[in-house]
Amino acid sequence: MTLLEEVALYLEQLGLGTYKTTTGGTIYLLKLPQSPDECMAITFYPGPESDGGLQYDSPRCQIRCRGTKNDRTRGYALAKSVYDALHGQGSQHLPGGTWMVQCLGWQGGPAPMGFDGNDRDEWVVNVEFEFATSAPRARAI
Repeated sequence: MTLLEEVALYLEQLGLGTYKTTTGGTIYLLKLPQSPDECMAITFYPGPESDGGLQYDSPRCQIRCRGTKNDRTRGYALAKSVYDALHGQGSQHLPGGTWMVQCLGWQGGPAPMGFDGNDRDEWVVNVEFEFATSAPRARAI
């Protein structure tokens, strides 16, 4: 399972949509499909330089959310729900077993991206994850 898939399944667990590898879902990887109107796509982009002394990586993630043509509040509402659910999360395993140290939002909320070719509004949420590169260990007392 890829890290993208783990984040998609995590968003599904949080009740933000349905991840399907084909049609029928509302959470997609890398690119928004033509339908449904309301959906999101997850992609990673480089984070800060890695430190060999630390046992975690800090990739940044962009979640692009799209609303409907008839209700301009839907895209923002979806993006705000994603931001609120992810910002400040941490200390837990993702569905594929990756240990998420923490997740922090990069802006104070969703950012507008304009409209797609079908006049549907799009918003992005940018977050930085910290994922452990090895399993957390119990501390001796």
